[in-house]
Amino acid sequence: MGHRLRVFAVWGLALLLAAAGIMSIVSCGGPAGTESDSNFSSLRSGSETTDQADGKDSRDTAVFQYREKEVPLDFSWWGNDVRHIYTLKGIDLFQKQNPEIQVNYKFGVWDGYELKNRVRMNSGTNADVMQINFNWLEEYSADGTGYYDMNKLKDLIDLSGYKSEDLKVGQRQDKLNAIPIAYNSTVFFYNKTIYDKYDLPIPETWDDLFAAAARMRDDGIYPLGVVKKHLFQCLMAYYEQTTGRVMFNDTGFRMYKEDVEYVLEFYKKLVDEKVIPLTDDFGAEDFTAGKTAGVGCWNSDASRYCEELSNRGEDVVIGINIGSENGSKRYGWYIKPATMYAISAGTAHPKEAAALLNFLVNDREMILLQGTEKGVPVNRNARTILKEANMLRGFEYRANVSMMSNRERMGVMIPLMENATVVDIFKKMGDEYIFGRMSLSDCADQILETVHKVEGD
Repeated sequence: MGHRLRVFAVWGLALLLAAAGIMSIVSCGGPAGTESDSNFSSLRSGSETTDQADGKDSRDTAVFQYREKEVPLDFSWWGNDVRHIYTLKGIDLFQKQNPEIQVNYKFGVWDGYELKNRVRMNSGTNADVMQINFNWLEEYSADGTGYYDMNKLKDLIDLSGYKSEDLKVGQRQDKLNAIPIAYNSTVFFYNKTIYDKYDLPIPETWDDLFAAAARMRDDGIYPLGVVKKHLFQCLMAYYEQTTGRVMFNDTGFRMYKEDVEYVLEFYKKLVDEKVIPLTDDFGAEDFTAGKTAGVGCWNSDASRYCEELSNRGEDVVIGINIGSENGSKRYGWYIKPATMYAISAGTAHPKEAAALLNFLVNDREMILLQGTEKGVPVNRNARTILKEANMLRGFEYRANVSMMSNRERMGVMIPLMENATVVDIFKKMGDEYIFGRMSLSDCADQILETVHKVEGD
């Protein structure tokens, strides 16, 4: 059955590409994904290679078009099936508008994509136009030379819809390396139907969550579920709100051993008292199935977590950022670009790359195809188009309104806050402590050693 489904997936994309007038070469591979599962991940081109991330198989789809055109251009992105489909449609529109440009593309799910990107960046095989993560700016372009300086392309890219502070987040050493697509922060949604069943208010404080857990745990329900990135954001928020100190600043990691122990003890309390399930045991389907009564997620992922529940008639509501009110010493929550577009520093075709990037962020049809799937656009011209089309609605929009209402209180994430090694070591050592395999002191030492090594690198 699994093989049959993968065959159908191959034929499905082949038909899509044929309808778009695109010739492609695809072959079949294995499933992939955690947070961004994709049937498209079973499609491969030509030769097949596999990277491993978190013990799971993660593959890209590379589609090479063969046309008699003057300028070849490579484009890469990650995402889910919906993103792949509308992006492919957008590329077809772009090529109809620009028949002198041939766009080859590679896409995949998020799981394992970061590793592939590292290989491509270090080997100089990255695409001409790329969807990138915010923390990659610091990793690959701290001096501004890792990506193309789009200040040189301002005559070709319409930046009129962006405020100066929006463009600033993509700058390194005054070089415009990337343009933000949308902003992201951790937001909290709750199944109010469940909370009403227990006659409980929607949580606003950490104590509210512990009180809810005391009522729900006998029924096997958790008040909240988070994946490991949002667990880390929660731990950071709790630490900053209760101590008044920051976990990171522009110079790096600011915690001492006793601070790390304090955070690990809080993580253990969250798990022991059934406020959250272990992150390894949590997925979007648990919120949908009512195993958790709340979820912390990126605002750009809101529909994926909430839409099915809402369609079933459950009352899904957005909550405030936990612990940020009621006398907290710091706000504790941060904002960042959700994803960004960048151009390769080594592109042989900067003008054509600029034309594609400009299309992605400014073309009316592309804006309507994308909607708010990547979050509410930073580009105010794009927001105007979506508003006129009555497309500024839904869970992403509600999450964006909540986030932007608190933007002045939120710090901007620095890349170390999202560094995969940093996030992983906090989670790994937290689990070692929870299950009694290592002492609190040893876990804290391991975290400090690992984070300082990352800083040194």
